[in-house]
Amino acid sequence: MQNVYLVQMESIPGEKAHNLAHAVSLVESADVKSGGIILFPEMFATGYLPKDPACEAENFEDGNGETASVLSDLANKTGCTIFGAGIAKKGNAITNHSSVYVPAQQSEFAGYDKIHPFFHEQESFRAGESVTLFKINGWRIAPTICYDLRFPETYREAVRQGTDLFTIQAAWPKSRVAHFEALLRARAIENQCYVAAVNACGRDAGGNPYAGHSVILDPEGNVVAAANDTETVLEAEIDLERVKACRALFPVLKDAGIAV
Repeated sequence: MQNVYLVQMESIPGEKAHNLAHAVSLVESADVKSGGIILFPEMFATGYLPKDPACEAENFEDGNGETASVLSDLANKTGCTIFGAGIAKKGNAITNHSSVYVPAQQSEFAGYDKIHPFFHEQESFRAGESVTLFKINGWRIAPTICYDLRFPETYREAVRQGTDLFTIQAAWPKSRVAHFEALLRARAIENQCYVAAVNACGRDAGGNPYAGHSVILDPEGNVVAAANDTETVLEAEIDLERVKACRALFPVLKDAGIAV
């Protein structure tokens, strides 16, 4: 069994130090077990979307950036794998980035650049080129970010590579919460994967509310754990054998030509 923790939090735009400290305090106040997986929402440290994204960009890969350093330290303190998110420097470009840290390693363990930048990002952010797949505690995990959720081909490519668990780090608005819930369930069902989706709550810089409603779904699309629209650390246990059993009992992926 694998413990997963979704840190559904409100970020104050432009208050990075406050947001990072708040993120850490939420984790410290939860009963987090060593060996777990902890996820934060999209751009949780800066809020979505900074007025000047390039000024907020960091180097995540070496673990020395402001956000990266906090995430790396948190991995060591908790004994957990930490999924952060932020704006990454990539040469002369910036990307919307998911950044993964593990205990006893300062540098980034794995990283993913959002393949499908949202409308407001497309002028400033370089799109990622490929899915990322890595293994934690026997789980083959593919991270994705917010707007990626609307592109099923991205998830199908990840499952072709062997994914058991999709993570989604989002800043999804309340006005489209029905889409969020429907698309998450579809991605779980069609790929017979667990889905762990953490979303922001509170309001953006323009006063528009985020949806919250972070959720963990099993490979049949059933809700394992779900949040409302307020701050919380959502916890659940997920079972890799559940993925294997689901795929063996109902071999839709095999019929799609996918070896799992």
